[in-house]
Amino acid sequence: MVCCGGCVLSAPPQTAAIVYASTPAELSVVSATSDPIDKKSAAQLFEEANTYTRKKFDEFEKAKMPFNEHLKQMVEREQRDLAGRYAIALAARKLKGDDFYYLGMLYNIAGQSKDAFEAMRRFLNENPEAAGEPAQNARAIVVINAAQKGELAEAEQRLKQYAAAQPQIADDRYSLENWMTVSYFNAKDYEHALPHAQQLWVVAKSAAKGKRSFARDATLSDAAISLSEVDLKLKKKNDAIAVVQELKNLALTLPSGNLYKLALRRLIQIDETIDLFKDIDQLTASSTAMPPEITAGEWIDRTPVKLADLRGQVVLLDFWATWCGPCRATLPRFEKFYQQYKGSGLVVIGLTNFEGQAEGKQLTRAQELDYLRGFKKKFGVTYGFAIGNEDQNDLNYAVSSIPTTFLLDRSGKVRFISIGSSDFEAAALQKMIKKLISEPAPVTSATN
Repeated sequence: MVCCGGCVLSAPPQTAAIVYASTPAELSVVSATSDPIDKKSAAQLFEEANTYTRKKFDEFEKAKMPFNEHLKQMVEREQRDLAGRYAIALAARKLKGDDFYYLGMLYNIAGQSKDAFEAMRRFLNENPEAAGEPAQNARAIVVINAAQKGELAEAEQRLKQYAAAQPQIADDRYSLENWMTVSYFNAKDYEHALPHAQQLWVVAKSAAKGKRSFARDATLSDAAISLSEVDLKLKKKNDAIAVVQELKNLALTLPSGNLYKLALRRLIQIDETIDLFKDIDQLTASSTAMPPEITAGEWIDRTPVKLADLRGQVVLLDFWATWCGPCRATLPRFEKFYQQYKGSGLVVIGLTNFEGQAEGKQLTRAQELDYLRGFKKKFGVTYGFAIGNEDQNDLNYAVSSIPTTFLLDRSGKVRFISIGSSDFEAAALQKMIKKLISEPAPVTSATN
């Protein structure tokens, strides 16, 4: 969502649970069953439209039809057309009670947001005791459409009701708070934007759980940046820096090289004179979370090992590749660290992947291993390499650029992440290595 400086926050993306389209779909005559529409209840019409794509794809799977994006788009278009047709038929009836809810959901599937808004508004007004999923879905649709229209008093009222009720979906709550933040921000009403931006940051931590690494990072980063942007508009620079520092610390906990990089970038946007590495040697472990185990198809110059086996030592994990110029520049530096501190407990592991080629030539696995051994010798690297069969390590550690380095303390927790090959990064990394080397090994409980 977001920006820096004087730019305007953008509208949030759609959530997975509710579709918030803004343009009506063209309606075509598509029928899900042979039963006349007028014999079906409002709930039946919605159920047929809502389950249309799932049933279609179940049929395709049974028929062993290969999936493709064109087919997906075709089925989704058919679903919108079906929902639009059913909505027209339902709107022609004399409606009462939950009928307005199902009408609103049909309009929503059809992409007719204005009609969905009006139907859900009427459903809530005529059913003040409505509860459960229908009421929550209706409130969500009203909040978003009211926010889009600038009718923020109504949006606030319905969001307050949504927040006080159940069930709640983290992604939907995230979207609602995002819309409110955006709407107030664009109206330059930063005081009212602030509580929504603060709640957005809180909800982001829940909404991010279970997402793939880079989608998780986008959720967290967008929320933190939005909150920091509102803080800046309110002349609360220290608060803006504090939330991004929290984001940076969260990146260590996950761990995520990508999120760490985004946090550093945002700190510089807030204050280009900021010292990113000030007092890093004063940092203590902020979490008990342990990083993922590394996976490797082959090892060079060391026996296979798990991170759990290295507890009690300080571990430097270097994500790199032979074709990466900045990575090559860091190799002598890491070798120097290794020689200087290995007697004090430093372990360095260079993590790379099999790529099937090197220097423009296609290589077999055996040839690539030989190439890596020669490369290692050429650059005078004596610490071990771990070569992954695929990019699982990169995904687990959310590495979006190389070189990226993770420094683990003696208890196995990530305490520092280094991005790039600059002298500033090198100095900070060495400072942290010295700090972690000086820390005592954790005391392990005795076993009987």
